Amino acid sequence: MKALIGVMSEELIRKRTLAIAKGDYKPEPGEPKVWFTSMIALAQVLSNENIALLRLMDKQKPATLTELADLSGRKISNLSVTLKTLNSHGFVRLEKDGRSVRPVALFTDFDIQVNQKYATMQAQEVA
Repeated sequence: MKALIGVMSEELIRKRTLAIAKGDYKPEPGEPKVWFTSMIALAQVLSNENIALLRLMDKQKPATLTELADLSGRKISNLSVTLKTLNSHGFVRLEKDGRSVRPVALFTDFDIQVNQKYATMQAQEVA
């Protein structure tokens, strides 16, 4: 399970999104679906600890957040914040099952692309 992640400036991400919405640009099949504005922003979400957590979830398949907390040695409050962040970026799915939540890792490996074709094209237009 590998995610393709792109990194480019916030301005270029905004322009790309608007161009897609207007129909002026159609993303190619191999382009990233998840974008970050910098490597620093990416590293804050996909830290070594969070990648290890995703891999643990994929291997152990915990049924609840409590079980994942026990497996990972992390406190539920900290774990909950991390999972919400990973969920907001599309790396985790949180499945509600009655009163409990089952965390599911959607990706365990990552390809990071910087300076995409679209970013280069936009940069040339701005220059």
